[in-house]
Amino acid sequence: MLVELGSLEPRGGKFAHSYQPGELTLDDERVNLAAPPRISGQIQRSDTRVTVEGEVEAELKLECDRCLKPIQLPVASVFRVEYVTPETYQTQAAAELLEDDLALSVFGGEVIDIDEIVREQLLLALPAQMLCSEDCKGLCATCGADRNLNECNCGEVDIDPRWAGLKEIVNRK
Repeated sequence: MLVELGSLEPRGGKFAHSYQPGELTLDDERVNLAAPPRISGQIQRSDTRVTVEGEVEAELKLECDRCLKPIQLPVASVFRVEYVTPETYQTQAAAELLEDDLALSVFGGEVIDIDEIVREQLLLALPAQMLCSEDCKGLCATCGADRNLNECNCGEVDIDPRWAGLKEIVNRK
């Protein structure tokens, strides 16, 4: 969804969009959309900046990082992004990066791509590690069995013979 700034009223405007299936891709092979995302917000324009504020909601389909089971994760993200033209960005003093500068993006000055904001916000809302449950045991490193369903009979991992001497020292104590 593109917003042309030339058609925007001086005070700004509101927008809302519900994506159709297949209309948006996340460009991340680990994450898929379980339900089409929805976005709503407002755009305000000044002489040198464009501010986009809003909320994104979606349901994502991922895999557990330990056992690879599919997981559905509802995601809601509130955002505020400011855009400046390259000329405005170059005239700003770059003495120190402030927290407000982290939400600053550079754009061509004509069009804002809302799809890019949605994609970015959904990926940023993902947890660092996705688990199906807190006590997920994962897969066996030897046979690949799901240890949440049953224990495998792989036993102890064979110790590299080069480290066997150290095991004897540790077991003596």
